Amino acid sequence: MVTLSTALYGRIRDRESALDVARWAGDGYLITAVAITAFAFLSWPRLLCVAAAYAILGYFTRCRFSRVAAVAGVALSIPCLLIPFLFPGDRSSLLFGIVVWFGVRGVDATLKLHGRFSLQRSSQGT
Repeated sequence: MVTLSTALYGRIRDRESALDVARWAGDGYLITAVAITAFAFLSWPRLLCVAAAYAILGYFTRCRFSRVAAVAGVALSIPCLLIPFLFPGDRSSLLFGIVVWFGVRGVDATLKLHGRFSLQRSSQGT
């Protein structure tokens, strides 16, 4: 089992650690979807589309280990990270900075799952 610090900074050495890091990345997308949903209900309902996109990408990254979903999550997070710099006083850049980092780690893990570690057997049954 990979801890949070290992998921953020550790090396991906085998298939099991790649699976765990991809799951952490999917969880990061799902937590972001929940946070955006709460914010959307409080102030701006149009953000529910972004929250739905994060939820879908989180599911496919966490459960299906999709490379496309991991890359799309990073592509969605980068503009969200840059928008607060255009409007000073907004503090959401920290959340999206963390999501971008989890996304980059998820892209690395899913690429290794479908590349280098694709022929290895997993003890977790996936």
